[in-house]
Amino acid sequence: MLTWSIATVSMGGTLETKLSSAARAGFRAIEIFENDLTFFNGKPRDVRAMADDLGLSIIALQPMRDFEAMPEPMRSRNFERAQRKFELMHELGTNLLSVCSNVAPDAINDPHKAADDLARLADLAAQSGLRIGYEALAWGRHVRDWMQAWEIVHLANRPNLGIVLDSFHTIQRGNPLAPIADLPASHIALVQVADAPAILMDPMSLSRHHRCFPGQGDYDIIGFLKAALSTGYRGPISLEIFNEQFRGAPASIIARDGMRSLQVCAEQLHDVMPKDKAQPISSSQLLPKPARINNVEFIEFVSSGAEASRLTHILRGLGFTRVAKHRSKNVELYRQNNLNIVVNLEQDGFAYSFYLVHGTSICAIALEFDDPERALERANALGETTYFGRIGPGEATIPAVRGVENSLIYFLPEHKEEQANWEKDFVFTSQNNPQGPLTRLDHFSNVVRRAEFLSWVLFYKSIFGFENEPQVELADPYGAFFSRLIRSAEGNVHIPLNIGDGGSTAVSRFIDTFGGGGVQQIAFATGDLFGFVRQARAAGVSFLDIPKNYYDDLEARYDIDPALLHDMRELNILYDRSDDGEFFQIYTTTFDDRFFFEILERRNYKLFGAANTPVRLAAQTHMQDVSRAHKALLGG
Repeated sequence: MLTWSIATVSMGGTLETKLSSAARAGFRAIEIFENDLTFFNGKPRDVRAMADDLGLSIIALQPMRDFEAMPEPMRSRNFERAQRKFELMHELGTNLLSVCSNVAPDAINDPHKAADDLARLADLAAQSGLRIGYEALAWGRHVRDWMQAWEIVHLANRPNLGIVLDSFHTIQRGNPLAPIADLPASHIALVQVADAPAILMDPMSLSRHHRCFPGQGDYDIIGFLKAALSTGYRGPISLEIFNEQFRGAPASIIARDGMRSLQVCAEQLHDVMPKDKAQPISSSQLLPKPARINNVEFIEFVSSGAEASRLTHILRGLGFTRVAKHRSKNVELYRQNNLNIVVNLEQDGFAYSFYLVHGTSICAIALEFDDPERALERANALGETTYFGRIGPGEATIPAVRGVENSLIYFLPEHKEEQANWEKDFVFTSQNNPQGPLTRLDHFSNVVRRAEFLSWVLFYKSIFGFENEPQVELADPYGAFFSRLIRSAEGNVHIPLNIGDGGSTAVSRFIDTFGGGGVQQIAFATGDLFGFVRQARAAGVSFLDIPKNYYDDLEARYDIDPALLHDMRELNILYDRSDDGEFFQIYTTTFDDRFFFEILERRNYKLFGAANTPVRLAAQTHMQDVSRAHKALLGG
């Protein structure tokens, strides 16, 4: 059974907070970063006592820097420094000192000198029953790859000297993973894991600002761990992460996310490790498998008063019909084809509390699973608490977990009858399934705070088994706009997660107006966008005005039929083209700066129209600026 560990440098806060947060999250081992000791108001033996009380073993002290292959007199001083570290390790109760490859400009490029120094260090450590781990930093002066580090460890040839394998340094440098499996397990001192986004950046900056937990980035962490564990290594697997978001977030949340990432690694490793060899993952470390997500069964809005009238006016203009009212609550059901929108008008309970904070908005999303009980069991195993709302006599019990900004995600079973279980709580007052121009929910976006972005990526991937695409960066008139698309394994649910840099970006404005993160965009598909827009306009739906220069640019870039381009220009329809597909999309005006609808038509097009996002952001920003200027003028 593998031991999960986390380095204290991965979390923000005091050392006391880091240790207690790690223990509560389920960790049983921890690496102590020496700076945490420097800032700790106590003795190293006090740290050891705290760790013991929390059930944490201190597996390493790290890091010792700029040690090997140094000229005199620095070489002699390094050994004096090492002796003091050994004394510190005894007080801490740890037996492994992590030494990272030298980055000093006067380090000597001689692997034999490096090996001699590490051999002497290991001999001194052995006198006290201690071990040394040597790690190649991706920006080391002369040693940057694990193969170089292993060559030096092999030359030194000491039983208490091993290599520290770190996924970030290994993968960032493009080092081969498969040969790791040929290393002797006895000479692997520690395995550390960190993910990162696939962006071009110098390795030191990438490491300091963008390291993240497995599953939050784009690295092949499972390939790395499979190779390391194929050696027979069964020591700790330790998270070592650096970035500003983690340091600024509560340590309890970061520790929880770290444990979630390792739990998911465990189940993925169990699937890929050879079955004819001793398994490194015990059954107790495995999660219930993700359930299949069939679709988004309904979206729930919360609203009240005049805002509710405006919302339902838009829904009717989009082709929805009010078909039912809840038996015991002031809740209405709007439908077209198989699309369901619930409008909650209650004046107490969860939805009303959500309304008081966020105004008219989406407070819940309902997902249909093939096995909702297993899906909920998995969520609970990953630390999510089941929520049940107020239930009237004979009404369906619908469990949920908290989503972005304490919204709800409902867990619904598959339809086994013509009418879904939750629908039986409604009294239908008109045709059960009216037809309309919108055929399906294509996607919906979550806007989240930058500090929470990686947590929500991990939330969807770990709990629901979502997959993600690489992060993209787009232009906003007042800053940068970042988006990462996540999708269910079956491809039935797509959610772009969006963040923004800059106090006046569209994302920042949404968060300010909304009072946090939430659903900003709901995208429906149709088979005839042009006909839909004409019909919706006649019903009073307002759409976003697109600059006419955009269509001049389209005309220059694409060979578009003039009549088609004329209609797009007149109707404010946006356009994109892939190799063999075409894409048409339009946006409603934003409802009180909170949310908007997108209607799209796909013609053999698999993307999401990212090329049009900058013009959409510019048009929305212009409309908001004009609106605010008008309000200010009236106020004056």
